[in-house]
Amino acid sequence: MHSNCLNILLVDDSQLVIERLFEILTELECIKSIKEANSYQQALAVLSTSQLDVVLMDIKIPGKNGIELLSYIKKNYPGIVTVMLTNQVNPSYQTLCKAIGCDHYIDKSTEFESIAGLLESYVPVY
Repeated sequence: MHSNCLNILLVDDSQLVIERLFEILTELECIKSIKEANSYQQALAVLSTSQLDVVLMDIKIPGKNGIELLSYIKKNYPGIVTVMLTNQVNPSYQTLCKAIGCDHYIDKSTEFESIAGLLESYVPVY
């Protein structure tokens, strides 16, 4: 973590999901910055130009998928906390994401409200 506040990247092709995440995150005192990307390529561009603490991403994104993005992040930015946000309830997706190193796997339809508490748990205490 870079400070006592978090720098976050949201990766989802649904503007509705991005807006809902912004609503949740802007209520938290522990958020320093929120960046967004709508595709794999946009996410790579943000990753290369930003110091991030957490990436929240969907499995289905334009370009390559969120699982490929997760793999790229874990290989190139191992210190970033990764959170997969998805409606894909197939257990094989969760197993694959965990095997790659995903820190958290959240079902958008049932666990969306848990995001705030999850992120607060990553804020360093000084």
